Parts: sequence; structure tokens; C-alpha cells
Amino acid sequence: MAWVSVWLLGLAGISVAQQGDREGHNMVDPIPLDSIPASPYLGLEDALQSFVLADGYVIEPVAAGEDVDLVVALAFDADGRAWTCEMRSYMPDLDGKGEETPNGRIRVLEDTDGDGRLDRATTFLAGLVLPRAVAVMGDGCLYTNGDALWFMQRKGLQPVGQPILVDAEYAKGGNVEHKANGLLYGHDNWYYNAKSDKRYRRIDGVWVREKTDYRGQWGISKDDWGRLYHNNNSTLVVGDWFGPQFFRTDQQHPAPAKMARSLGSNRVYPIRITPGVNRAYMAGILGEDGRLVNTTAACGLHIYRGDNFPKEHRGMAFVCEPSGELIKAVGLQRDAWNRPSGNHPFGEQEFLASTDEWFLPCNLYTGPDGTLWLVDMYFGLLQHKTYMTTYLRKQYEHRGLDKPEPSTGRIYRVRYKANEAKPGPKLGGLSAEQLVPYLAHANGLIRDTAQRRIVEQGDLSSVEALNALVADSGNPFGQVHALWTLQGLGMVEATTTIRALADENPSVVNAVLDIVAESRRLDSESLAALNKLPWKAGYGHGLVRALAARGQAQSAYSMVNAHLDVPLIREAFVSGLGSKSVQFHLERGPFEDAKLTALLEKMAPVLEAPGDGAAPLSGEAKNAYGRGRVMYETKAACSSCHGPTGDGLPNLGPPLRNSEWVTGDVTRLTKILLHGMTGPVTVAGTKYTPLLPMPGIGANRAIGDQDVADLITYIRNSWGNHADVGEADEVEKVRAATTDRRTPYKESDLR
Repeated sequence: MAWVSVWLLGLAGISVAQQGDREGHNMVDPIPLDSIPASPYLGLEDALQSFVLADGYVIEPVAAGEDVDLVVALAFDADGRAWTCEMRSYMPDLDGKGEETPNGRIRVLEDTDGDGRLDRATTFLAGLVLPRAVAVMGDGCLYTNGDALWFMQRKGLQPVGQPILVDAEYAKGGNVEHKANGLLYGHDNWYYNAKSDKRYRRIDGVWVREKTDYRGQWGISKDDWGRLYHNNNSTLVVGDWFGPQFFRTDQQHPAPAKMARSLGSNRVYPIRITPGVNRAYMAGILGEDGRLVNTTAACGLHIYRGDNFPKEHRGMAFVCEPSGELIKAVGLQRDAWNRPSGNHPFGEQEFLASTDEWFLPCNLYTGPDGTLWLVDMYFGLLQHKTYMTTYLRKQYEHRGLDKPEPSTGRIYRVRYKANEAKPGPKLGGLSAEQLVPYLAHANGLIRDTAQRRIVEQGDLSSVEALNALVADSGNPFGQVHALWTLQGLGMVEATTTIRALADENPSVVNAVLDIVAESRRLDSESLAALNKLPWKAGYGHGLVRALAARGQAQSAYSMVNAHLDVPLIREAFVSGLGSKSVQFHLERGPFEDAKLTALLEKMAPVLEAPGDGAAPLSGEAKNAYGRGRVMYETKAACSSCHGPTGDGLPNLGPPLRNSEWVTGDVTRLTKILLHGMTGPVTVAGTKYTPLLPMPGIGANRAIGDQDVADLITYIRNSWGNHADVGEADEVEKVRAATTDRRTPYKESDLR
């Protein structure tokens, strides 16, 4: 789970007292052990008394005890039942012995008497290894088991036949904190994931996988218009600017653009001292009051889309911070160009905080009753064995946090006190036509479920009703879901497109522009309507992309040229062009705008290189490249901070794509890999300030000189990079020459 500072902790295998210990770290207790209050394991009623909530809110138990044994994630089916993942072998003890025991389960919890408590549990699947995600369909469910993603057909609550392998490498490499998770059903009918650059969809009965942007660590969510949000352990909220594939109009040739940005500050305000943070002995981790200053274990982010909270709190982001025993609220805004930003509406009071150190919130959901559901592992060992320090082990042992009661775990709901929690509608037995009105329901979960069920059924008898909903300008939520439902059915026709393009709501227009840009054909009537659409800031990016994608490059270019002050407008244009970018550059250039010229030139090596932008290599160099890729994704865990496509991640790692630090002096690069680097650092003219230093891999005895050389070969010849390969004997020389180095390099040391 995304519960550690990846920059500092991303490499395992250092052979000292604990795997997470770092040479040169002075692990002095910031708070004397004998002055830390006890942390007893609390029963449910006592745990409820430990919470402090924002004014007007209450927390209520939904399930506890043996029915939710180490639950980490859940999904709701069409009848409002909760399908849960029980990760029962997570950290059985301080050494994580037995972690691969196949005792995980997918269970179905339901409320049989209507009192709001889940009183019946049915085991759907057992014998799983650390299941982390589940998504339910009418005829089965997707779920994780070890590294793989599976689909199991079902009849009711019983599995049917044998599981179908969807992706054997869904969560390849790393440990449980760094494995893919999420399985979020997107507006566009694809399933999206955190800690992953893959998305999935079932088409004509076959599961299809595609590339997408790399997002997050633990937990992924979307807003009412389908834009995705995610985070990493040290960043509370990261929001995508546009729809999920906006800069991937051409799947094989994505535009080089930053899809997401960090929203709001990362400051947190626990209501108890928090010495049980893995690196709490380091300056700045805890404040003078002994409490966590900035998030270090952010996870389970969720955009609340229910109808129970006051209107001003709907669409707000809520984030779990288990190391601070709290839930953070982040208000979300968009400017005229849909650029996201965030604030903290409750000031220095958290939305929810606890004085109970066992409180381990890990995921949040909008429930079928319109409230906010909270998954609490209620478990003392937050930190995985891979990164645990000697300091933290002592903390855990001192307060007995390694000794949970049997069948630990809780699920709560947070409700606005003045509003009742109303049971959600049961949609499982409804026809496609009967489901259409629910696309306009006040609860976003209900809208999503209705859309999913209509698309799953593939019943075209609902098309007329769907088109009528698209025309209902008084209900933009319903309009957007109707559009994407029609897209899922393959029934977006000219009348639908023309009607939606004429709508007054920019979000409705953006939805149809996304559909137009990503469609494989466009009729002449729709194309004419697209060409007549005037520029407006609220959908200008989508219009430029759609025009470029549908063969109207000159019109799109004229629009870009008239609005060069709009951020990312050039990137939207290049995304629409895709593989035609170079041709457009050669035929229409040179351009007066240097930024557009540079952007088009960046596309050339990507278009010329095979596959994922890898430089053409052969023989042993090609073999080294393959080994280096495995190092990058697994043992060296570089992708945790720099992303699988080398584009970097907010607050974690700068980009490796088009970086002079990667393709420049190979000796300098080798030094950085061996001994690490601390920011700030300037890459291609842009300054980056990671929150914590990059650790070196030189002290990791499991990584040899050839491994480092292979890694050098991979990063210097991926994502459009093209430079000399790494050599093991050169790595050996650099290692010998820098053997006395004890601290990460600064930029000034290496320039």
C-alpha cells in the first residue's frame, strides 16, 4: 500500500538491522518511549469515542469483526451489496513471515434487515494471495490474486466455472505496497488502476488491455465528469486536467504532456502525537508537538459523489492518512480552462481524526445510501517489512501494536447528521430501458452502476430513451452518462453528436468532444457541426483535439494560434494529430511559435522508434535493455518515483525522458544511481524539488555492477532517449572511486 515515503524508502534489500534502515541515519527517538501514551486495542464502541469529526457529521459502524477480517478494498454490486477484499496475510508479524499464505478472500456483505448494518457475509472466493482490488459485474467480478488480474463468472453469489486470466502481469514486481490496485469503472467504460499504466475493458466477451497514463499508488477516484484523481504517499491529491486518455488520442503516439497536477498543500493536523512514523527521527517529519507535519502515507483517495452531504461538500476529495490517524478533506476547484486546484476547507481541523493508533483507514467510497464509507483495517502494523526501520520496530513493540485481536477490521459510514442515510435502489433485476432514469440519479455511484449494467446488457432497446436523456439540458449528469452509455453500446449517431455539441453546459460538450476525438469514424453531418462550434474556454482544449483528430488540422491550428496564451493548448493539438504530427510539421512548418515547433519535434523520435519509444538495439545490448527494464520496474523500483514511462511523478521524481542527467555524462549518471541525489534539480530547464532524497542502490548487495549497467542501458534508450549503453566494468570503476561517499549528491556536486 502507498504508505511510505517512496523516494527515501523505495529500495529493499539493504543488509542491516532492518531492511528499511539507511546507512548514516541516526535513529534517535524524537519522543522518549516512556512519555508516549499507551495504545490499547479498542473494542468497537470505544473506538467510536476516539473520533473527532467536522461539525455536523457523525460516524456509524457498518460492519466489524470476523466479517471484515483485514478488509482493504470493496466494490458495490447493482443491489448495493459490498464485495470486499480481505488481505488477511498482510504482515502476520513484525518480520512479515507467512505473507504469501493463500488465505485472502473475496466476500459479499449485505444488510438483510434494512437497519444499515451489514449482517450477512458470504464467501465468494477463498485461497487468494493478498487480494487488493475487486470490481463487480452482473455476471462476474474482476479481482486480484498475487501478481495477476482474474475474472470469475458468477450466478448470484456463487462462482461459475474456472477463473479467467485477464493479465498475468497486472501487478508485476515489487511488494504489496507497490502493486497495482483500484479497478475503478471510468465514465468511458474502461477500468482504471492506481500504481499502473494499464486500463481494461471487456469487448465482445474478451478482456482487452490498453496503455494509459501512470497514476497513483493506493486508490484512484473520479469526479462527476469522469476526470481521474489519485495520489502518492507524500502527496494528498493529484488531479487529471482532462479525461483519462486526453493526451493519448493516438494510443501508439501519445503527446508529451503532463496530464495531472498536485492540488492543495500536504499539511496534516493529527489530534495525537505520532511517533509511530517510519522516519519520525528525521528533522521535519514531526513538529515540535510530536505530530506529523506533512502526509507520508496518503492512500485511498475518493471524490465524494453522494447525495447525503451538504451541496457545498459534494465533489470534495477525501484522503486516508493512516500514519496520522485521520481523513483529510480537500476542496476542489477548476478555472476557466478546467485546470484543477485544491484547498483545505476545514482549516487546521481535519474532517475526521482519531486518538487511536490502531485506526488504519485505507480506502473510501461513496455508498449506495449516499454516505461516505470508510474501510479501516484496524491493524497496528502500518509499515510493510520491506521498508521497516529498527526505529519503527521498537515503536511497534513498545506499544504492542504487533498483537491485534483476532478478526480485526471495521467498515464505517460518515453521515451528515441532519440527513438520513437512505437505502439505495436495487438495480440488479432491471432492464436496460428501466435503468436509463438512474443515469440522472443524485448519487454518482447509482449513475455509474446504471451505466455499467446497460452497457453490459448490450440491449439496444434503451437507445431512444438514452437519446432523450442527452437532449435533457436540465440534467447535465444524466446527459454525460447517457452519452458514454451510448458510446459503450456503439450507438453515438449524428443526431446525438449534433445535439450534444449544441448544449450550453461545457461539461456535456467536453464529453461528446472526447467521444468524437477517440471515435474511429465521423459522419459528415457531425463533422460539419464540429467545424461550426465556436471557441469557448470551457471546452477549447477538447475542440482543438477533436478537430485535429478528425482531419481538420488547419482549423485546429488556426484556433491554437489564436489562443497561444492558453496552457496546454499546443499539447491538445498534438494529441489530436498523433502519428500525423511529423507530417503536419513538414508540410506546414516552420511555425512562428517556437513552443509548438519544439513540441512537434519531440514527436519525431517517438514516432520513429518502435513500440514504447525504445531505441533500436541488437545483440547483447538488446538483452541488457530487457534486463534493465526488469530492474527499473522491480528490484531497483525506479518506476515508483519516475513512473513507468519515465515522465516523473509529482513530489517524487523528476522526468527521465529527455533528461540531460540520463543521456549526458554516463559517469555522472552512475554516481547518482550508486549514491542517490537530493533536490532541487533542474531537468531540461525546469526545476524540480522532490520532497525527499533519491536513495542510491550502491549499498544494496542484491544489485551488482552488471545490474546497474543494465539499468543505465534501459533508461538511456527508452521513451525517446538514445545514448550509449552501460558497461559493468565502468560501473565498477565509479563504485571504487566513490567508495567513501556517504550522502546523496546535490546538483552543485555534479554540474
